[in-house]
Amino acid sequence: MKRYWKSILISLAIVVAIGSYYVQLAWASKNDVSFKIETISGNKEEIENRILQASYQSGNINRWLYISKDGSTNRMNSSFLGGLIVPHEPLLFKNFIQEHRNFMRGKVWYPSMYFEDEARLMYTIFQDKGQRMDQGNSWTLKIDILDKNTNDSSSFEINTPVFEGYDWINVNNVYVENGKIKILAYAGYLKGGNELHIYTVNENTRELEQDLMIAKIESGDIGMSNVHLFNDPNIIQNEKYYLYMVERYRDKTKGSKSEFISREIYLYNNLTNEVKEWIIPAELKSNLESTVLYGADIFIPVHSAKSLVLNRYNIEKKQWEKPLNFEYPNNANEKEEPFFQLTDGKLYLVNRTSDGHLLVISDVHTGESLYEGKIIVENRENLDTDYSLYIGEIYNTY
Repeated sequence: MKRYWKSILISLAIVVAIGSYYVQLAWASKNDVSFKIETISGNKEEIENRILQASYQSGNINRWLYISKDGSTNRMNSSFLGGLIVPHEPLLFKNFIQEHRNFMRGKVWYPSMYFEDEARLMYTIFQDKGQRMDQGNSWTLKIDILDKNTNDSSSFEINTPVFEGYDWINVNNVYVENGKIKILAYAGYLKGGNELHIYTVNENTRELEQDLMIAKIESGDIGMSNVHLFNDPNIIQNEKYYLYMVERYRDKTKGSKSEFISREIYLYNNLTNEVKEWIIPAELKSNLESTVLYGADIFIPVHSAKSLVLNRYNIEKKQWEKPLNFEYPNNANEKEEPFFQLTDGKLYLVNRTSDGHLLVISDVHTGESLYEGKIIVENRENLDTDYSLYIGEIYNTY
């Protein structure tokens, strides 16, 4: 009997854990609050494949929900064993996993590591072999390519040189054109500091053609350093430009904000391999963190209690366009700030009103309203009047 006591204890722990899980699940299901998107006006197709990831909070209750036109699902409402064996896949990868299960097996679910067009799906990763790389060594870049027409896949590896001691290196974007695979990579030094590289790989010869370093900063005695990329991390198609900021700052002390020493913004052109500094107007510098690059336009949103002003700079024209102003009703809950997101050339705006949440979708170039709807509660009997609904992100599911 003694020889089996560990197995018995483990089995009891598993039974208690599963039982506790299903008790919590039954209680949560009984008191679930369900939301859905209801159309007021505009094109209903704008929300046909949209899902809002939201956090419902009321007292000590905090639940993650996925809200669509068909209703909402509670992330907790899934099987216990299923959740252990297969983690919840990001909605962006739902179709990839369903259509290309073998190819997707064992891969990291970060959009920035993928490229897709009509013919193929590509995955790139710097392999971590558990060793920190000193100067003179190399990191292994692995590239997997799936032919979507034949469902055949191939894979190859390339050793990339290390000029400094790297602690880590991540893929931030993949650009593919004319037989060239260009990988934007962000590396961190063992001694502190960062580099931003463009690795160009010949798809036919499967060799590294160029290693272009477009940013390098070292953390010194005066403070910390960081590189911030303004491109949308969820885009897996080609982007002509990369917009990034190199900043140096003194780390914040308790009760104070970080003190910035310098902040330079640069624009990289994937077609010409040129890097140019981009100067932002002084009056917009305080809104830098909200900057988004989409296509050939740089958007800087500035929001207030009653409206959002969308400033737009066109890279091709080298000029600022007329700002667009989006007004919204007074916020009915001070704890919930208006949510906005720029995706696929559209502005998604969610604001709390007296009878729910207003969802407005507009064209970022013209300001035209494409859709207006409400996020409504389907079962008000379970609703706490003092609830808050925080929108985290809006996904496309196609």
